[in-house]
Amino acid sequence: MSPNTLHLPDPRTLSLTLALAASPTMASVTFFDGAFNDADWALTTITNANGAGGTVQGSQVVSGGHGGSYRLVRNTMVVSGQFAVVTGVHMSNQSYYDPSTQGGFASINYSEDSKNFLPLMGTGLAILQGGNFYVLRSPGLLYTLYDWGTNVRNGIVASDMHRLDANGNLYAGDNPNFSASGSQMQFGFWRGNGSGTTSSGTFNYETGIDNWSVSLVVPSPGALALVGMAAVLVSRRRN
Repeated sequence: MSPNTLHLPDPRTLSLTLALAASPTMASVTFFDGAFNDADWALTTITNANGAGGTVQGSQVVSGGHGGSYRLVRNTMVVSGQFAVVTGVHMSNQSYYDPSTQGGFASINYSEDSKNFLPLMGTGLAILQGGNFYVLRSPGLLYTLYDWGTNVRNGIVASDMHRLDANGNLYAGDNPNFSASGSQMQFGFWRGNGSGTTSSGTFNYETGIDNWSVSLVVPSPGALALVGMAAVLVSRRRN
């Protein structure tokens, strides 16, 4: 065979390989909370220097949600300079996933039901991994209605999640690790407020969250094995 000759595998083998690679069996791993028992959630409050007096509260309300109980979030932003920030990171104590033992994944589908009582908060998925918080940006979700409605963001990739440090700074280039080399993750949500160019004052915000859902789509081990087997078949045909 000359160096310029391309030896294709048998068409039937190639078709099998492409079909397996294009649509492997996927297993959805979903975390959900529609009750919001206080013991099931942990809260961390983060402010920057110009919002240092800010506070965040989160607690269960037993009725009035989008189907029962819900979590009421109150942010108080105390502004002592422009671009003050107060953010609450609410983490589920029931929602852990370890890519190193359970498998890597490419993206996350996120959903929550929300209602504003006093406007307006930024909101979205939060991840705790390796001692660092990561919050959904690019953009996050911003809920504006005064009745219950659903916020959905599908196809969240690692670069959509920006590290949030203890001083309220965001780092767009520092992202969680969704691959099989990543460490254990804990999932939750964030609620945040910023003052923009307003340089003083105290501002109160209230919102409710219900039916919180995080879904990871992870290839099953069997599907990965089939794709690998098909690749071997193609390699053998090439040889």
